[in-house]
Amino acid sequence: MIEPALRDRLTAAYESWLDQDDFGQRFVEVTDAQPGRAVTSVLQFLQELLRASSGSQPEIRRPTPLDDPDSTFAQLLGGPLITPAGPRGLVESFARHVLCLQAIPRLMLEVSRQDPTQRAPTHIGIAAGGRTIGGQVLPTGIDDPADRNDLADLLMSALKSRLGQRKLRSFFMVDASSDGYRLWAPQRRASQGAGKALARHTIETGSSDVSIDVMRYAVEDGSPVRAYEWCAELRDDAASELPDAIANGMAYCFDRIDGTPAGGRLDLITAADTLADVDLLQVTAFFEQHDDAQALIDAGDLAFVWLWERRSGARPGVGRACLEAALADLRRRLRNIRTVVIDLKPYQFVVSDAAGMPTSLHVEKLDAVDRLQSFVDGLNLGNAVKGQCRYIVNRDGDDPKAAMRALGHAAIAQHRATWLGDS
Repeated sequence: MIEPALRDRLTAAYESWLDQDDFGQRFVEVTDAQPGRAVTSVLQFLQELLRASSGSQPEIRRPTPLDDPDSTFAQLLGGPLITPAGPRGLVESFARHVLCLQAIPRLMLEVSRQDPTQRAPTHIGIAAGGRTIGGQVLPTGIDDPADRNDLADLLMSALKSRLGQRKLRSFFMVDASSDGYRLWAPQRRASQGAGKALARHTIETGSSDVSIDVMRYAVEDGSPVRAYEWCAELRDDAASELPDAIANGMAYCFDRIDGTPAGGRLDLITAADTLADVDLLQVTAFFEQHDDAQALIDAGDLAFVWLWERRSGARPGVGRACLEAALADLRRRLRNIRTVVIDLKPYQFVVSDAAGMPTSLHVEKLDAVDRLQSFVDGLNLGNAVKGQCRYIVNRDGDDPKAAMRALGHAAIAQHRATWLGDS
């Protein structure tokens, strides 16, 4: 039998996972025999159902609530799970298996990590008489099938209690947080020690002031690309702690010889890689989605806009004023910028891939993209840099695995190009 104190700690840790929709993702490489198949969030669970019920030979019949994003999670769990061979119980049974039963080893590791009397766990294994985590033997009862099932039932009750009344769309979309923003937060900005801060500029825009900070980053010695992070904040009330609108991104400037850039694609990707995964993936999307990307670099430097938000409840128009002021300031600081690259992925949608979201939500997302592009078209952002505005959609966000793949592909492509040139 699992000791009550341990059971309570496991339940409390699991409830914190429910709040974050993260069922121990950081532990899967240690605890799961097949890490790539581990389901570590409700969002991933829903996507598994969508995948299994799609295609010419679906593994299951599409649960009806998945076609209506305003259905609740409880309604989905209560629906039948039907395979080509016939009914296999309720969707709840699948959820219990992948989100509760299979999560127990990760949950044990989480609880051990939280215990200050134990050293940081680095290993999970089976010891005589029990399971060990970080050299500590956990109760043998956890390996008893009956006890594991009882714990899974307890976790399933917590899952249904916490998330049962949430609409399915809420797992695919982001609401504004308590600060009024969907994605922006002060801690997203780089620390002052991460780069060299340039002078802060303040620009008046009617009744509001826009403050623009720019930081230059050290790239590899000899690199022909200089990288700058920029962040603009607009406040209607200068004394306000929270800005009413923000815009931030990166600028990349090339060393040039007689106007021709000394570097190319791999140099830009390498410069972005020294900063953050999201920057690398923005640059990768630019090359993948624009056949004339190198021609644009030949014509001038680049300013990327990867986050641009107006705080919920702020007066309309402040987002536009903030972005325009930032680009005008960048153009004065970095005079060779000729192309603005702006990400058109709507912030409110967590998922980009059509196969990973209900059809009706995908249609809503496409409509949002069209509205956003029409709005940005009206801003004529290319005029701010006396050049062009180009759109990208960074479908990978800040996924570290996608960033590693992108970097590897770029290195292989460069190696092949060099080899062909030598031959």
